[in-house]
Amino acid sequence: RIPEDSVKRLCRYLRNLRYLIKEGVETISSEALAQDIYVSAAQERKDLSYFGDFGTR
Repeated sequence: RIPEDSVKRLCRYLRNLRYLIKEGVETISSEALAQDIYVSAAQERKDLSYFGDFGTR
């Protein structure tokens, strides 16, 4: 089960990622993505981990 707070943040991630795609950004660090939506990088990685593995360093 995915925590409700994580689900609520999904639209913020999606909105930001759509903007980045429109700007031609092809890669982004978890730190930068987290900063853009005002969460910690650890929280962002935890939220997205519910949906599988995403990239590597």
